[in-house]
Amino acid sequence: MLKSILNKKHALSSLTDAEFEALLPQLAAELVAHGVLHETYDDAEIRKDWALLLKKDATQNAMTISATEVAGMKVLRKHMRHFHAVRNYKGHSVESLWTQPCLEKALRFNRAQHSTPYASEIIRSLSFANGLGKVTMYRPLMAKKVVAYLATQLGVKEVRVLDVCAGWGGRMVGAKSAESPSFAGVSPSVAGGLRGELVSPLKVHYTGIDPCEKTYAALRAIRDELGLTDVTLVNKPAEVALQQSLGTYDIALTSPPYYNLELYSDEPTQSVQAGGGGYQAWLDTFLKPVIQGVIRHGVKYSCWSVKNFKTDKKYDLLDDVIRIHGEHGWRLLDDTVFTMANSRRPGQKAASESVAPKKTEECTYVFVRAT
Repeated sequence: MLKSILNKKHALSSLTDAEFEALLPQLAAELVAHGVLHETYDDAEIRKDWALLLKKDATQNAMTISATEVAGMKVLRKHMRHFHAVRNYKGHSVESLWTQPCLEKALRFNRAQHSTPYASEIIRSLSFANGLGKVTMYRPLMAKKVVAYLATQLGVKEVRVLDVCAGWGGRMVGAKSAESPSFAGVSPSVAGGLRGELVSPLKVHYTGIDPCEKTYAALRAIRDELGLTDVTLVNKPAEVALQQSLGTYDIALTSPPYYNLELYSDEPTQSVQAGGGGYQAWLDTFLKPVIQGVIRHGVKYSCWSVKNFKTDKKYDLLDDVIRIHGEHGWRLLDDTVFTMANSRRPGQKAASESVAPKKTEECTYVFVRAT
């Protein structure tokens, strides 16, 4: 039954309510037996998706992207097979919720909201219908725009990028895609048919640090599959790796763990394990040493994708990142914020237009040394 329904247009929405409820237990049981649905891509699909990212013009809307901009993410989804094992602070994950009752609830929700039961939407519905937060991957296009824009501000054609929490690989892939040449002011997709000023390629050296062994192995696999060069990966906790000199860097670009918002593994090297004694201990043993280490490595720009958030209680992570930078003589650039506007959750109505930042937006903030 699963093959005849999954990813088939109107496979569930065309059924009557009675027909759907009759087959629901069997469909959910087959999903349980199958296990979590992982996206699979062949070599041609990966190459096409990578080429699409390379063609993206980083100068167009240089500081904003839409959540629908997913170019370059297929290779991440292919190799980060433990993505759906990430737990929230209550210990729940997509894997732990992959049960008969939770899937039946998700399938009912999916049928009400979507005409086609795509695998990705079933997973999204499972999370939403069962109160599980959305685990996100940093968009490669956002990283491409950050690196390209700041390299231009520095006036350099060779830039060194330090990512102290490499995570799912979006910043690695995006930073390296900034090496692709483009025509100034002309979309690369049509540049071949137009005259424009050719912008010489940017050379990007990327160093990524991550303590999780599975993540590190997947990052290496992504790097090797795409044939990325000048990429250094370090399998250590950031607060440990930064104690020794890794060289000098121009840009630090990262999205750190949000304390207990997402729990990636039970390894003792995980920052939430190292903190042990609560949020303040996590700040003292992880976040402060990492920001200090970034600054010691000579960066001109320190870029952080962070926000204040709530799990068991409210945590002012963004405020703390701003404060810690300030304690070391760095200030936030108010006019340089890279923003991804999230797509609406299933069933959510569009909000009225506003120039004010929305809570659903994901922002990368830029810090510089105060003069």
